[in-house]
Amino acid sequence: MVDFQELPHWLYNEFQACGVDYANLEVARNFEKRHLHFRNFQEEFDRVCSRTGLNSESVALDLGCGSGAFIIPASRLCHRVYGADVSENMLNLLKEKLDAQNIKNVALYHAGFLTFWEKEDRPKQFDFIISSIALHHLPDFWKAVAIQHIANALKPGGVFYLYDVIFNFPITKWHDGVQRFLDEMEAAAGREASKHISSEYSSFSWIIEGILERAGLKIEQVYDDTSFLRAYVCRKLEKNDCPPVLSVAQARELDVKASQDWNIPTLILMENAARSIAEIFVKNVPKFCAQKTPQRVLICCGKGNNGGDGLALFRRLELLGIDCRVAVSSPYSGYKNDALVNLNIVRHMIQNTPEKLFYIDGSDVSLHRLNDEIKRTDWVVDALLGTGAAGALRPPYDKIVSAINASGKPTLAIDVPSGLNADDGSIETEAVKATITVTLATLKPGLLMGQGKSYVGDLHVGDIGTPIDQFLVK
Repeated sequence: MVDFQELPHWLYNEFQACGVDYANLEVARNFEKRHLHFRNFQEEFDRVCSRTGLNSESVALDLGCGSGAFIIPASRLCHRVYGADVSENMLNLLKEKLDAQNIKNVALYHAGFLTFWEKEDRPKQFDFIISSIALHHLPDFWKAVAIQHIANALKPGGVFYLYDVIFNFPITKWHDGVQRFLDEMEAAAGREASKHISSEYSSFSWIIEGILERAGLKIEQVYDDTSFLRAYVCRKLEKNDCPPVLSVAQARELDVKASQDWNIPTLILMENAARSIAEIFVKNVPKFCAQKTPQRVLICCGKGNNGGDGLALFRRLELLGIDCRVAVSSPYSGYKNDALVNLNIVRHMIQNTPEKLFYIDGSDVSLHRLNDEIKRTDWVVDALLGTGAAGALRPPYDKIVSAINASGKPTLAIDVPSGLNADDGSIETEAVKATITVTLATLKPGLLMGQGKSYVGDLHVGDIGTPIDQFLVK
């Protein structure tokens, strides 16, 4: 039992009814019967295992464990499982199940996201913590407090799996977004759906993602199981394992510092970028495709530095024996500076195979060529627009991005998926849906928040030789 007199008077009372009242014994007993209309607990557990690597050595904690949808199958797999819930009725029902099945490796606590950490007999660190359709019982401020507790309790490298109702619609369209949620959910959950809106605290994606990152958790994967149910796989990293996050303006300032203070020619930075991208790309291709090395790659290049990185990558991949094609979005006269240097290198490399380079002007003929090349390739590289681009995609980028996405081919994005705002993670029209993103020098906020996490895929930071440590301590 919780001693309420010992709790700070200002602490949010997580034991009060929020939405559905599970302190009511009849409601608690009917929980599984109702939820099995629209949930499959075994499938949910199997998804958790496949997404996180939960295993026989794991010490796991389920916050908001309810009647044991996660705990019972986890007890058969994990070394030790702990559960906490604010409903005594739900815990008693779970204890009955555990006793009936003679499960001995589970410990239960009458506590919640905010009060579990005061339990003296709890483990101090966990390999794995899960919150499944429970965190929305807390307002956002207290979600942040709870998630910080979770991050503190995870071992380095430990995983937090958050599965909950997350809102992705724009604030300006909140009414339509809520109505769409109700239309989809009411058929399965009935009146519970409207209670979720009227008296519970589901968050916007950009809020919950910001909280997770600021608590020291790296969001490794995002899964949208429905239009409103989202799963986050988050890993706790050591501080020295966390790459810095810089705004677009700060990243640009870092490049300037490298050029002026260290006297590094910008052409060398571009070459370093191509080398780093090639190494990360080749190393990670087997995670997504059967072949260890792609046989053919199509690189779509803009006319700026992002396109220059793609043109330099052409040479790197060709030297590794990968057959590459380059689609440029601007005629030769549109290229300048370092991008022009690398375009000229490509032109000299392909003197005997000029078909490897072609221009897309947005015409039907050029788009037909683009689509034909995409069909023949194993991977597409998005080197169209870098972090400086913002707003709606303009021609011919809009049509190129649409063709890449429509193809379904695995895609590598350089620095940021084209069409994604690197500062806030917003997308005005369309953006490249990347399989892998190699961002350069530092992380950018838009890759970690808003719509960004759904578009970057497997995120990596490429080292280009800039003085990051000096920049951060200035």
